[in-house]
Amino acid sequence: MIWLPGGGVYCGDFAVMEIVAIVIAVLLAVLIIFLMYRAARTYEAGAHATFITTKGGDFYGALRAPITLWDPSIKVLRDKHAPDITFLTVDASGSESFERSLVVRRTGEISLRVNVCAPRPFVSRTSDKRQLRIKTRVAFQLDIDRIQIPTQMQAFGATLAARIENLFDNAIGEHEDQEVFAKQNEIEARVLRQLQDIEFPADPTRPTGMPLGVKFYEAIFSYETVSATAGAGLGDRGPMSYAKDDLDDLADMLEKADGKTVDTLMRMLELQTRQNIVELLCKSGGLVAFTAQELGLTEVPAVRPKSGVNVMNPTGGEPKPVVVQTGGGTGGDGTTTVVAAPVDPAAAYYGLGAPKKH
Repeated sequence: MIWLPGGGVYCGDFAVMEIVAIVIAVLLAVLIIFLMYRAARTYEAGAHATFITTKGGDFYGALRAPITLWDPSIKVLRDKHAPDITFLTVDASGSESFERSLVVRRTGEISLRVNVCAPRPFVSRTSDKRQLRIKTRVAFQLDIDRIQIPTQMQAFGATLAARIENLFDNAIGEHEDQEVFAKQNEIEARVLRQLQDIEFPADPTRPTGMPLGVKFYEAIFSYETVSATAGAGLGDRGPMSYAKDDLDDLADMLEKADGKTVDTLMRMLELQTRQNIVELLCKSGGLVAFTAQELGLTEVPAVRPKSGVNVMNPTGGEPKPVVVQTGGGTGGDGTTTVVAAPVDPAAAYYGLGAPKKH
């Protein structure tokens, strides 16, 4: 330490450097804190994603562009406070359904990209009571101007899937099954229009449903027939038995077929029915013999023996009794006796029915 004229004190180069070091350290600390705060409070919002902010516990707004929130009273909903926005969709193959979230809970980022909602397949009934298995796919996007609606819903995905299923079910139920294919584009356009009308009603004071805060771009569906007899065997249906679905399919086919096609089809049905009868009779376990004429395989008449085993009743019904006239000569004063017709052994045997257990 050196005393200077006029009462001043010279502390030396070491003291000056110590002060400078302290100032630099403080400035570096402030800079680090600034950079850390800026990094923690900067959000890359934009057309692809947004963040929900609150101030004083109330909804403050959605971020639309990259921004740094310098006001510490403005908070972004994240972690346990992040909204729960999920929906059902399918994988690339279209076979597996899973639930996808539009929110990254750790950061609070909410996706604004166009997504496809694919509810689980459901069964719809047409106006003629036919069953169709329906698969739907709807393209939608969260509307940033109304983002507070889905963020405040407890079951966004379930509500969206139920609405899609209900609208498609109602539209398909107004048509017969053969009309669904011809009017598929019309049905899809109608459902898309209804979804959009609910979100943006022509008369806001009289909405047709609760808005979900989304924009809809496309609504499509595919279908397949659900047969009432699917998986049923011949024994479950029996011969000459057709379900309503089968009869309806035959009616549609015959309506557009020519005469030769109808004759061929009816012949095939007849042969199939005969085969069904044979299969059911053979299940009894007994010996059953059929001729080609009985099965309809030939038109050549069969020559049947008059006696012997397995002889059926002659054509014309039951055998007629024999009338025998006795006594009286040629004067006609004799008596007339009615004698029962001889019983055919085979007919009598088969008339006993199945053997009974003792």
